[in-house]
Amino acid sequence: MPMEQIIEWLIHEYLAGLLDSLVSPSKRVSIVYLLSAITIMIIWFAVLSINKRERKFSLNVTKFFSPQIWFSKSARADYWLLLINRLVIALATPVFLSKIFVTTLLFYFFQKHLGSMSAILSESPVIVATVSYTIFLFILDDFSRYITHRALHQIPILWAFHKVHHTAEHLTPFTVFRTHPVEAWIFSIRSALVQGIAISTFVFLFGSKIDLLSIYGVNIFLFIFNLAGANLRHSNVPLSYGRYFEKIFISPAQHQIHHSKAKEHENKNYGVVLATWDLLGKSLCLSKSDQNLNYGVSGVMRNRIHSLTYLYFNPIKEAISGVSYSTRFLLYPIRNLFRTVLSFIAPRFAKMLVLIVLAVGTFFPSDAKSQEINIYSHRQPFLINPFIKAFEDATGIKSNIVFSSKGLAQRMLAEGKRSPADVVLTVDISRLHVYADKNLLSPTSSDILFKNIPSHLRDSKNRWFGLSKRARIVAVSSKRVNLKNLRRIEDLALPNWKGKICSRPGSHVYNRALLASIIAAHGPEKATNWARGLVLNLARRPQGNDRAQVKAIFQGVCDVAIINSYYFGKLRNSNVPEQREWTRDIKIVFTNQNDRGNHINISGGGVARYSKNKKLAVKFLEFLSGEKAQKLYTQVNFEFPSNPIVEYSDELRSWGTFKEDKLPIGEIAKLAPRAQMIIDQVGW
Repeated sequence: MPMEQIIEWLIHEYLAGLLDSLVSPSKRVSIVYLLSAITIMIIWFAVLSINKRERKFSLNVTKFFSPQIWFSKSARADYWLLLINRLVIALATPVFLSKIFVTTLLFYFFQKHLGSMSAILSESPVIVATVSYTIFLFILDDFSRYITHRALHQIPILWAFHKVHHTAEHLTPFTVFRTHPVEAWIFSIRSALVQGIAISTFVFLFGSKIDLLSIYGVNIFLFIFNLAGANLRHSNVPLSYGRYFEKIFISPAQHQIHHSKAKEHENKNYGVVLATWDLLGKSLCLSKSDQNLNYGVSGVMRNRIHSLTYLYFNPIKEAISGVSYSTRFLLYPIRNLFRTVLSFIAPRFAKMLVLIVLAVGTFFPSDAKSQEINIYSHRQPFLINPFIKAFEDATGIKSNIVFSSKGLAQRMLAEGKRSPADVVLTVDISRLHVYADKNLLSPTSSDILFKNIPSHLRDSKNRWFGLSKRARIVAVSSKRVNLKNLRRIEDLALPNWKGKICSRPGSHVYNRALLASIIAAHGPEKATNWARGLVLNLARRPQGNDRAQVKAIFQGVCDVAIINSYYFGKLRNSNVPEQREWTRDIKIVFTNQNDRGNHINISGGGVARYSKNKKLAVKFLEFLSGEKAQKLYTQVNFEFPSNPIVEYSDELRSWGTFKEDKLPIGEIAKLAPRAQMIIDQVGW
């Protein structure tokens, strides 16, 4: 790795991450929470002074800011662990610590073994899904923190590492970073499991409806907790909630008891937010108004307790010493090697750490990540795989695909900056708009994309691009319908079609987009009248997919159906003879050829906002807009190319040419909510 790339990583990843700890609402020591803690501290001491329980208001406030605390050996060790741990963890965090890994694993487990229950709660109101998900995640997260924290104290090998945190003799908000990397990994595994369980469970049950009640992207309960003085937990401010509320919530004073060296405070107050777990686990200890605590760990030489060498390496030594004799015997060679290495590293700790960083950069090629892209796709694997193979053959760039019909946007929101996604692929303008609206796509400047994709098929802010077109057409029985009587989509609302039309539910994105185009053409009132007339003409209640509508014509249930054009191509070229038979007497009508043109929708994609490989992501989209991939769209998927210079396949040419509606596709997304209101109103 060239030196400039190491410097770039240090600036953009390491230093930016440190700065993020001070400004991001998702971090405990965000400046917002620090200021709120200071405000609460001032109010607390003022109230005590007024109540004459404590007369030295100014002295207490001054004590909080005392240099003897903030620049003590204990505090300086906190700062060093913050700086060094970020490097160590960044360089040595395995993939299984990622909630993405857990979420994906569990989601596919649910799909495989509980497929029949998929999206069973999808009809629930959005507010129900959102509130239940927020509460479930909060409770599961807090309970798992309690269990993990208790285990760190009561399992000797784990205590060897957690003890690092308790060696702090002066508590400041930055003591939260005084942890051994092993403990950080344990909590990362916990976080990955908790969030993976919550996300996968709710996406599986509720489909695409899950979201988080949040403030600035933070769970509302954690935001309130942090804002309510969470940083005073590690401080000399004994803020109490009172005996009643301390049985429900862990106060800063209670957490300070947890750090106390006193024998009576041993194994007390493991909880983070809720005291309920400690109450049930008989580990709750209420605070006292006159408590005077000493912090640290007994039995450790004070001249070593804040040494970085001691804090990093002694826990490993203690953990090895704590295993059984037989196991220890097997570890003797490792122990001896460790001692030899330690004797060399210890005096040179800081320098060695820098060398490790440089070594990692030297031995790992700079393009290790850059030659892979991660694709989040709503399109089924068999539809996108031919394009992936063509891209890999042309570029040598490996593509990893995560497929899901629902919930990918929610997953990306949950992943945040840690999302591995580079490219998002989906169908329908409304779904693309969701990603853009949630700020999950990055604006892209590409002369190739601008040349290949007409302006009405891409986002005005260049966040997404339409890569293929699908016409919303009318399929008719050639034996029972005179094609001359059907010219415009508006004709389907005429009384002469009563009892002759089939359709999938109007709330489906394809029909919602169609109605949105009619709103754009005629306004909401006329669009409502059209939708009402269409419903009156239905031969049966709306049901099934577009394939089912063609089958219904074949069975004589209806004479006319609204479908997407590519379904007609897939049925005509199906490997199932029965499906080919369905299309034998079917003709398709491209509507509105004498006015605005036939309504079209798109499949499309964009670059993920937090992509680590934006250049390659753009390259992938450019490839999909190019001649080779665009021909595949016509040959494999029977979709119309977005690139105007690409010729149609033989199958598409057999359908005849048509005039398309050039309405900017983004307008359809804007009108989709109004279209849905009309759909609900008329019962489509």
